Amino acid sequence: GQETDKQEEGYRAARGGKRKRKNPLKGVFFLCLLLVGIFFLWRFLSPYIGKQYRTIAIFGLDSRDGNKEAGALSDVIMLASINKRSGEIKLTSIFRDTYSEVDGNGKYHKMNEAYFLGGHKQAIAALERNLDLHIDDYVSFTWASVAKGISALGGVDLELSDAEFFYINAFITETVQSTGIPSVHLEHAGMNHLDGIQAVAYGRLRLMDTDFNRTARQRKVLGLAFDKAKKAGPVKLMQVASMVLPELSTSLDMGDITTLVTQVDRYHIG
Repeated sequence: GQETDKQEEGYRAARGGKRKRKNPLKGVFFLCLLLVGIFFLWRFLSPYIGKQYRTIAIFGLDSRDGNKEAGALSDVIMLASINKRSGEIKLTSIFRDTYSEVDGNGKYHKMNEAYFLGGHKQAIAALERNLDLHIDDYVSFTWASVAKGISALGGVDLELSDAEFFYINAFITETVQSTGIPSVHLEHAGMNHLDGIQAVAYGRLRLMDTDFNRTARQRKVLGLAFDKAKKAGPVKLMQVASMVLPELSTSLDMGDITTLVTQVDRYHIG
């Protein structure tokens, strides 16, 4: 009987020694699956957390030396109203020559003077005071940042009228000289593929018509660049962001930017 008991103990010990080792790859797989699930849950829920609308002031600066605060004229002023629920973005241009109270002390001047006097803080305050609205964040950019961003996205395609073509090459030359980014002149009116510098020059055209048309060109360029961004994918967009962000002044943090990049396909310009 004792011999039988010893044999059974030996069998049990042998079976215990042959237990299967846990596969570490299985744990990694389930962890990745959990993270993917959390990401998609966050992607679905985040638009419904907090306020429905977010308003961002966009300032395009005529800054030849890279200055992004007081002393730079905000020749492009836009408001982007983002509906987080529906993904619709509405762009509104504020004409730079709009006669406004620019300092809160009764001084009236062109709206772009507010940025020149007090940088983004005074410009935002002037917009909120004169238009009776609340602005959540801002982005200020120079010509160079737009040129780099659009070129990194592969440029944009748009049609030039004869009048636009007549003036654009002079603006291309000036933009190259101001930014130090190389480009070439265009050869004809009609449909053209524009690199970043050429697209900036197109958005600056103003000699042959009105500021209404000029701001329409700016919104067109922004819309075309946005369409390119939606097709670029998150990895490419993060590369573009890393290239452009050093050229920007903004209140958006990396969390905001990452959210916009990863959810870019949800958004559309209304």
